[in-house]
Amino acid sequence: MTVLLDPQSLAIRPLLDGIQGNILKSHGRHHTANIFIRCYDGQQTSAKAWLKSLVEGEDAIIQSGYAQLRTNVLWKEERVDTGLFACIHISAAGYDYLFGSNKRALFDDVAFQNGMKQSPLNDPAPETWDSGLAVDNHFMLLLAHANPESLTESIHTIVQPIESFAEITALEKGDALLNKEKAGIEHFGYVDGISQPLFFTDEWETYVKNNNIKDEADIRFDPRAAKELVLVQDPFLPNDSNALGSYFVFRKLEQNVKGFKLAEENLAAELGLEGEDKERAGAMLVGRFEDGTPVELSDEAGLINSAVLNNFDYNLIEGSKCPFHGHIRKTNPRSSMPAGSGGMEEAKKHSMARRGIPFGKRTDDPNDGHISNKPEGCVGLLFMSYQNSITTQFELIQSQWANNQRFPHTTSGHINHDGIDSIIGQALAQSPDEQNPRGDGAYAAEWGNSLTQQRASFAQFVHLKGGEYFFAPSMSFLKRIDKL
Repeated sequence: MTVLLDPQSLAIRPLLDGIQGNILKSHGRHHTANIFIRCYDGQQTSAKAWLKSLVEGEDAIIQSGYAQLRTNVLWKEERVDTGLFACIHISAAGYDYLFGSNKRALFDDVAFQNGMKQSPLNDPAPETWDSGLAVDNHFMLLLAHANPESLTESIHTIVQPIESFAEITALEKGDALLNKEKAGIEHFGYVDGISQPLFFTDEWETYVKNNNIKDEADIRFDPRAAKELVLVQDPFLPNDSNALGSYFVFRKLEQNVKGFKLAEENLAAELGLEGEDKERAGAMLVGRFEDGTPVELSDEAGLINSAVLNNFDYNLIEGSKCPFHGHIRKTNPRSSMPAGSGGMEEAKKHSMARRGIPFGKRTDDPNDGHISNKPEGCVGLLFMSYQNSITTQFELIQSQWANNQRFPHTTSGHINHDGIDSIIGQALAQSPDEQNPRGDGAYAAEWGNSLTQQRASFAQFVHLKGGEYFFAPSMSFLKRIDKL
């Protein structure tokens, strides 16, 4: 049985003091800035001094996991302004820059060593990425604040000393999108971020309450996770048991909302869905209705606690409710693993702590029911995640599950179910001019009736604009970096 962390226990303080915030629990702020940094040649001493200043001295801005936990409690219980949040991430190129040639070899994750540009994920060529994300960045500083004006002020203050030893190659701002019920949504209009691994006892208590779980027999999906799912030993401090870090993935994913909504409407027509049942076309693509109601549980939106409802499993042998290629089923298959592969417990080993946030400004209401006013670009998701292995978590999910392709680094965990992920799956273009490769899958015209399933294709409306793999180092590493 998974042992969760008790946030009230002093026994876990050394652990939480040793890690950066945002790994085990989200920082929770609605406005963010990802600052990408590439250092100038010969400025290693200045770069190290700046990294140390982030955790020590009057200008320190990075919070430990314990300090972050405390501010979260203050905000929830007393609405105390939690101020600026910050955490730092270093790429494989960054470690080589700081400490000499091929220091990335100290890290045992193959994907991290190689970097995102070398990953076999069917990504578009780096030459097509946003220019600031296509270079080999050394650091990524994440800032977050509840107040957007205060965040902007902090960016200006923090960037100034960086510019003496490095170039700011990209600044990616994120802002939470909320529906009328104040639940977080992504740009296609669907409630997002529902299914996350839970590391703390209070999170599990909330899950039990939200999903009306009375006893163990009621549990259909158990998101409890051990800290080792996302934490690994900091390789620069192998003898310090509390010097832990986490591998971090950043991907800027642009969404063509108008194209998606038109294709969603066309799919409904192709399946013969009428009236309110038209909404089920999108629900089959995503795996949930816009309000979060799982299509595996209901043929229409409106279930109680829909925005947090997560205690369900899938029919293991067919997909007439939630298709096998539905986004949340592909990326979190629960028990829908191949026979003999370990089922739900195996699937959970590959999950990540996701920390994404939407980017881009909207002039429309994402849930207004109109299509003509929807953006065709310049909006999307800043995908971020923490894991103990990019290779066996993020890359396996994206490549083997979402893209439905074989993966060279590992042979475990492959799901060869029908089609690619309807949302983030990346099919290979059949020609250089093809912009939106299509994925094929089975959809049920009548909810729950496998006899009404028919084949249909759906194009890609999410496109990678750049990204990188990083490592979030331990607090001890940052404090001692000038001596390492």
